[in-house]
Amino acid sequence: MRKIKLGISVILVMTALLLLSCSSDKKTTNPPTTFSPAGMVLIQAKDVSFQMGSSGNLDNEQPVHTVTFSADFWMDTTEVTQVDYEAVMSQAYTAYMTPSWHDPYGLGTRYPAYYVTWGDAALYCNARSLRDGLDTVYTYSAIVGTPGNMCELTNAAYDLTKSGYRLPTEAQWEFAARGGTTTDFSWGKDFDPYPETSSDTTEVNNHAVWYMNAWQYGAEEPEFGTHQVASKLPNAYRLYDMAGNLYEWCNDWYGDYSSGPVTDPTGPTTGDWRCTRGGSWGNHTQYLRSSNRTFFIPDYTYYFIGFRAVVPAQ
Repeated sequence: MRKIKLGISVILVMTALLLLSCSSDKKTTNPPTTFSPAGMVLIQAKDVSFQMGSSGNLDNEQPVHTVTFSADFWMDTTEVTQVDYEAVMSQAYTAYMTPSWHDPYGLGTRYPAYYVTWGDAALYCNARSLRDGLDTVYTYSAIVGTPGNMCELTNAAYDLTKSGYRLPTEAQWEFAARGGTTTDFSWGKDFDPYPETSSDTTEVNNHAVWYMNAWQYGAEEPEFGTHQVASKLPNAYRLYDMAGNLYEWCNDWYGDYSSGPVTDPTGPTTGDWRCTRGGSWGNHTQYLRSSNRTFFIPDYTYYFIGFRAVVPAQ
């Protein structure tokens, strides 16, 4: 009888181990999937509110208003680089320009892509979405020019409910740029007073590529033009070059701010200019403030405008 009980016990133990092994194998062969795109940082914004704008600076940054987000999103840690642009668009970044256009402003794999229209940036986002198996966000009726090479999108539209990559809204951009701060600059300082008028600009230089590298010094200066991405300190959200290096295209048409609280604002439905943010290598410090707004014609290219992408958290 004891041998029978012992045999039954052994069988039960072996059965349990077999079931555990099967369960373990199942977890190994079918792991839970979490969308975690390379080169991006998760911005935890769901149900978070912040004060967008500034009351003490330029008129177009007013009124200060409360913005709330309904979802988290991923954002590129750096501006899209020339090598990233080439890889996604399957074409040489410099194929449509003579070297004389590029050399003074920074050319190389780790330099940010500039001379990119808003339409070029949108096509890049669509191509990146297709590469990663996501829905494309941007639609259009025609492409004027060569896709990705200073093109214009006719009747451009977008669907922000899609899963793919796109340009950040102004609100997303400012929230991410602030990195949780309420000061003018993401490194915890305000514009007035600030050492722009003094001989000590070390703190600004540590965080931003700015006018110390500007065109008034000439291309013969070693610091002239853009810098390689992530060559300065990141903000608290681990994002680089949100102040300086290149202005960055945003998704929004440029327009007046809301006078009251808003959730997930996307800007006007039409316009003449697209918003840009962040300031560039040729700007003074007032343009490096997190709330600073600028705007440009979307179908032109500029040697001081680049972009970075966002994608919804899944």
